[in-house]
Amino acid sequence: MRSLFARSKQHFLFLFAAVVIGALGGLVSAAFLSSLNWATTTRINSEWLIFLLPIAGGIVGYIYYKWGNPITGGTSLVLDAIHVPGAEVPARMAPMIWAGSVTSHLVGASVGREGAIVQIIASVTDAVARKTSTSYNIRRVFLVIAVSAGFGGLFGVPLAGAFFGLEIQRNASLHKSAVLPAFVASTVAFFTVEACGVEHFATPNIENLHFGWSVIWRCLVASCIFALIAIAYIQLEHRIKNAMARLIIFPPLRPVIGGFIILILVLLSSTRVYLGISITLLESALTGAAGVAALACLWKLIFTVIALGTGFVGGEVFPLFIIGALAGAQFARVTHASVPLFAVLGLIAVFAAASNTPLACIVIGIELFGWNALPVYCIVCILSYVLSGKHTIYKPSPIAQNLVV
Repeated sequence: MRSLFARSKQHFLFLFAAVVIGALGGLVSAAFLSSLNWATTTRINSEWLIFLLPIAGGIVGYIYYKWGNPITGGTSLVLDAIHVPGAEVPARMAPMIWAGSVTSHLVGASVGREGAIVQIIASVTDAVARKTSTSYNIRRVFLVIAVSAGFGGLFGVPLAGAFFGLEIQRNASLHKSAVLPAFVASTVAFFTVEACGVEHFATPNIENLHFGWSVIWRCLVASCIFALIAIAYIQLEHRIKNAMARLIIFPPLRPVIGGFIILILVLLSSTRVYLGISITLLESALTGAAGVAALACLWKLIFTVIALGTGFVGGEVFPLFIIGALAGAQFARVTHASVPLFAVLGLIAVFAAASNTPLACIVIGIELFGWNALPVYCIVCILSYVLSGKHTIYKPSPIAQNLVV
């Protein structure tokens, strides 16, 4: 009887925490998204700001060098805090990532936003949990709730947000306790963002799909390509980080050099469309608009891995969505398939392969683009994930990997 009461009390605590964290996560997501939208609009209206890339990179690099060494792990640090007893997400992670992300967007670095907000909310949640002397096991569930709230609220996918929070941490012992709270937190965060009047990115619905062999073989081939793109992205970013660490002893100089390289790439590509969040590229891919360069996917990938690999602050989710959508759209043009359909498939499959979260990405497809293409969502997300092997952008420390069950 006492054991039943204790479990009920804990379930109530998790649900209460889910509502609170979801509401807080939604408010923080709305404010964060508004600040990034301001930064992007300001940069577009004042194009000279891109020439501050090396200076801004140096400032952010120096701040992280002086005060941010423990938080350089990003989302992987959050995973460590879930799996490793004694690990934590430092409180200063929130303001530093916020400021660094806004600065990166303001000068045009090709970085995302979702990964940053997940880290911010997890940082705030873990700081409060540690202040209240919450046990490690309860803190782990709180972090899963925070990840779900951050992803679902900012990107406008309440169900996928919960799947992402549960799937990314790969700890079976946490699933039972965290499932319902994760869905509650993600849903509360989503509606909080909506209530704040912040609009999520509008996406088209995929029309009824004739599911035949002509679609299946294209999906099979495309899945191989999407997996290779995910692997290339992970490997390139990893190699750039290693090269910078080996060649540039003083860390703040790394984003300075990265800023100069990005400016050179702008001259080589003869366009600024690959800078920043690149919403126009995503819109063009999803609508099948003409005029997108055949190598747009490659250019966006290069801009992103250089920005993140040299030390600019921001997320990886949205850039991967755009890279995948551009790859899918170009594949469709070459194989004479539906451009909007394969842009959608590329969007979800490349991220599924890069993050090892195929179920969450299938649900993203359903929530953003409708149910009609569900069979092909499943094919490309699962196959791309399988083909990508153990490559992932969210790699916990070796200690954490050994503790995952």
